[in-house]
Amino acid sequence: MNCSRFEGARCAYVLLSAGAVGLAAPVAHAAFIRSAQPFVGVTHHQYIQLRGDTTTLPIFPREIVVNILEVDVTTPGVAFRMQPGNGALPGEVTRQTTRAFVNSAGAQIGINGDFYDTAPPYPSQNGQFFTDVVHINASDGDVYSPAAGGEALFNITQNNVPSIRTAGAAGSTTGSGGFSLYNAIGGNQRILTNGVVSAPNDSYTNTLNPHTAIGVSQDQTRVFLLTVDGRQGDYSEGMFTTEMASLMRDFGAWDAINVDGGGSTTMVMDDSNDSTQNARVINSPADGSSQTGPGTERLIANSLAVFATHRAGYVPLPAIPYPGQTGVVPNITQPTMFDDFEGSRGRFTSTSSGSNGNIAAATSSSVDTTYSKSGNSALKLDIVNTNATPSRMQMRLLSGGGTAGNNLHDGKAMGSSGFFGFWLRLEPGNDPLWVASLLDDGTTTSNGLERSGFKQVIADGEWHLYEWALADPDQWNNFNAGNGAINGPNAFLDAIYFSSTPATSGGPNWSGTVWIDAVGYNPFGSVSVLVPEPGAAGVAAGMGIAVAIRRRKPR
Repeated sequence: MNCSRFEGARCAYVLLSAGAVGLAAPVAHAAFIRSAQPFVGVTHHQYIQLRGDTTTLPIFPREIVVNILEVDVTTPGVAFRMQPGNGALPGEVTRQTTRAFVNSAGAQIGINGDFYDTAPPYPSQNGQFFTDVVHINASDGDVYSPAAGGEALFNITQNNVPSIRTAGAAGSTTGSGGFSLYNAIGGNQRILTNGVVSAPNDSYTNTLNPHTAIGVSQDQTRVFLLTVDGRQGDYSEGMFTTEMASLMRDFGAWDAINVDGGGSTTMVMDDSNDSTQNARVINSPADGSSQTGPGTERLIANSLAVFATHRAGYVPLPAIPYPGQTGVVPNITQPTMFDDFEGSRGRFTSTSSGSNGNIAAATSSSVDTTYSKSGNSALKLDIVNTNATPSRMQMRLLSGGGTAGNNLHDGKAMGSSGFFGFWLRLEPGNDPLWVASLLDDGTTTSNGLERSGFKQVIADGEWHLYEWALADPDQWNNFNAGNGAINGPNAFLDAIYFSSTPATSGGPNWSGTVWIDAVGYNPFGSVSVLVPEPGAAGVAAGMGIAVAIRRRKPR
């Protein structure tokens, strides 16, 4: 039985007998599997065993979180690329994060690559760090790291034929028997051979760790990219490589290798279906992790990228709560209007905040039917400056009083991908004005406040959309007790932040009127789908369908 094939289902999935993974109990057990299809030909599976789960019995005697990307290599638009070498620079590669490589390549998926020398005698140059990889590696036919000698490797040809092979003798640039390599990565263990677990019985195999593995189906039509999180007690403690091999086999792999793991284990996806290259980390890196959240990406040697086409109607899998987290709510899974100001000020009922600067008591907001972007009315915000010294104008227009629990929508909150935004109108002749958004990132009971980058408000009397990609860390900064990124599991609108300078302090004194309308969130892409253009009534925004699929970026 393989109920992971039921797209989007959350099911009890009987995988292995306890004896198959070395447990004492002779009975079969089960675990939660959740699946979604972010790209055409790609399925994302989550395999979850968490403490306190009373509806299933664990296969393994510990908490485990596994992410598996199942890639159909016969699907048009699917392509692979191993990170290339660094040419004339020191060492074989320049260290970077998996997310940085995927974004620079314009890809949609990435996992960390090969083991590498952690203490290379190379000087850093201009903030760059160099190293050598341990095994054979090739990018688009260029073998930039020779074989260590007989190691297992994953290779996929220019025509998308994947295989698990063996490298040639030490120093060679081919597979055993002269097999040419195109996009290839070597590993330290062949953990699955012809459907049989083949990891050696050694200390590496028998130590619980985070791991990354690559598998290929028997008919060579599917590639499996797997990360298992580890070293995070009560969330995910890791796996033995024999356990990982058994799990991959039950998902459909026939052959598989283990690549670099530990703090290097990383899986990323650019699944927001927008025009911005903004991959997000979807596993929980071990470095710097805690009881309340994931760690940070490591600068690693190289990564494997996958190119694919976004699938319409995709709903991201929800974040997995950490043991120290309470107050986690479901994520919004369709484009949602937060406030349209039809007959009321919605959640924006107060203009008072301790973060305001030089804002007079005469400042007020009201429903105005003179101008609107959506419906018949908008929120009119009249900002009155105190003209105090030193000059400044900063205004934090709170939503729901700035309390996360007051900013739920049918009991749900934003996730860590998609776009948040709103429409503004400013009359010509106004002095320069900037706007940002403030989001509470975390849960209803524990969160940090993140600020988006500032955008200048266009003063031309027309409506303009101001929005930010939640998955792009370059668009977010710590405002108070945050971490400069939106990584959930939930996000809540705290405020719309206006400033007379693109900063949170200073600037000239500013007074004027600005109109706000159609405040909302789209987990798939632009918030513009919430306000269809005339004649676009057929757009199924309320059904969670994105209006456009982003074309695959050029490689």
